[in-house]
Amino acid sequence: MTTVRMKVLAFLTVFVTVCSIIAVAAFGGSGDINANGKLYIATTDEFDGMIRGEEDIPGADVMGSKRLSQNVTVTNENGTLSVGGTVIKNQDPFYPGTYIVSFSNNSILSSRAVVEVRMKVAKGDTVYVLVGDKEKGYSEYTSVVADRDNAISFETNVLQDYTLSTTDIIGAQEAMACVLSSESELLGD
Repeated sequence: MTTVRMKVLAFLTVFVTVCSIIAVAAFGGSGDINANGKLYIATTDEFDGMIRGEEDIPGADVMGSKRLSQNVTVTNENGTLSVGGTVIKNQDPFYPGTYIVSFSNNSILSSRAVVEVRMKVAKGDTVYVLVGDKEKGYSEYTSVVADRDNAISFETNVLQDYTLSTTDIIGAQEAMACVLSSESELLGD
């Protein structure tokens, strides 16, 4: 068998297995949707590793526009919400470790939810959750400390585009503004 056929066969096998697990969980009275979501994530991560072959790429990395695993999960007291989200690594050299989280539909939720994002981060790292953009300016929504490697989570009741960064972007912008204003004052004297 060619490599392509083996990958297609592996994909179909994993797909049928995941569908079966989800069907059993949904209709079998399991009740623990959060555990099923974790099983789904683990299964898709395993599939992701099979597709990538011998490459050792951490599961939190994003392969361009190709997303083989669930990198954004939104849960509330009722379980996992069926909300589509993407994580894209921002390639800005001034702010390393920055990711853009986008949702297919921005919305206001009726209750608070936890957004879990898989990204390259070490346990104990501080991650700044920002709203806004580089052109209009950022404002800090919150900051969180990663409680495990390659994942962070934060609470919200608004699904919108977020910028997540291990770099304190607002602090860096304020420092740059201070430097530029002091330079202009020196040039004015």
